Amino acid sequence: MNKFITQKIGALAGFSDEILKILASFDADVSDVRLALQISKNAPLADKILDLAFCGLSKFSAEELAGQNFIAADEQCDLQSTEHVKFIGCGLQDAADEWQQNECTSSEQKGADLAEQGDSLKFNHSNGANGVNCSDENFKFNPSQAASDTQRQNQHAAARADCALGSSISTQAAQTQQQEREREQIQAQQQKQEQEWGGAQEQGREQPPKQEQGAAALKALNLQRAFELYGREQMRAFFLFAVFDEMLKPDLQAYRIDREKLTQVSLLRNLLMFSWIKSYPQIEQSILSSVILVEFGRVFIDEQVCAAGKAEEFYHAIKGSIFPQDFTDVEMEFSGTSRESVSHALFAHFGLEQIAQDALYSNAPDDAPFENKSRYAMLKIAKTAVNIYHHFDELSIDNALNLLVEFGFEQEAFLEAKGEISI
Repeated sequence: MNKFITQKIGALAGFSDEILKILASFDADVSDVRLALQISKNAPLADKILDLAFCGLSKFSAEELAGQNFIAADEQCDLQSTEHVKFIGCGLQDAADEWQQNECTSSEQKGADLAEQGDSLKFNHSNGANGVNCSDENFKFNPSQAASDTQRQNQHAAARADCALGSSISTQAAQTQQQEREREQIQAQQQKQEQEWGGAQEQGREQPPKQEQGAAALKALNLQRAFELYGREQMRAFFLFAVFDEMLKPDLQAYRIDREKLTQVSLLRNLLMFSWIKSYPQIEQSILSSVILVEFGRVFIDEQVCAAGKAEEFYHAIKGSIFPQDFTDVEMEFSGTSRESVSHALFAHFGLEQIAQDALYSNAPDDAPFENKSRYAMLKIAKTAVNIYHHFDELSIDNALNLLVEFGFEQEAFLEAKGEISI
């Protein structure tokens, strides 16, 4: 890798203590409820994660999310029929629909009262630098209602989802009870904070406004629901993407890909993998983080190309790329290195060794250790089906299908996964 990029990556500061603590919580025996509360304290990251989560909902049905996340519980209960998972999915879909209706109804009732509170409580920041432009208005979550009402309504929707699990899954009931207890603990914590803030006001010290208190509580509840729908590993992927997006603020001028477009491409590829790995339980779900992060290596190549004054020439050379290797060839020509090598160096710099290895071999599975060859092949196929210029079009799908045959994957499972995503 060249000196320019090596110095750029080396100059990046490591993760903050806050980020390191959250990453440690993902690996530790910390409940999703507490993890959601922990993340919600960082408003910019929480907003980005929720943007990704609800943009994903606009492309996925809640039934598909249920099929992904409740299959483990299904196996624990030794249930052989797939109808059970389907039933769970339908119940969760109903709950998600009711959740959405609760938001819309309450927003209409309280819109006039909350109009003076400004835009800080809006969930979807699609016009901001970190926003994701989701065209489906049904999934633009608008938490303009009070936090207490949102909690009560969402708990009612969650209860309906829990009912869909049926009496045969007693472990799910126990988990729900535990979540309820933790919700109560969160409420108690918030009440304690309010008392402390009230004491601070009496002593003349500055206190956070009520609006900020409500927004923070609402973020925690929204993140908790996202954990329930997507699962822990997918939420880790969203979290890491939000961290690097905030850190690097990618705007690929030489590629003519802005920050929002890069987010959309990365999310679409991630959702494909999220659905596809259901057919391959031997593939670790940590691949979800790798597949959503691999494009960040382009940031440094783009910076070098622009610094050399070759952005226009570079774009005309790369815009016709289709295969991952096509992109690599152009990037090598202009920068002397590949984005796979850059991504490997970037993630290794932050101690994310698995993601670094995935990035390095994602374009060359045949060069990888045999035990991980299938993992790297899946990454290459996903990168072929969805790249920065081609998203599930006829050409990219045909090329992906050829790679499926080459690496011994079933085409039917891939096409089924692709079919679950609306473009």
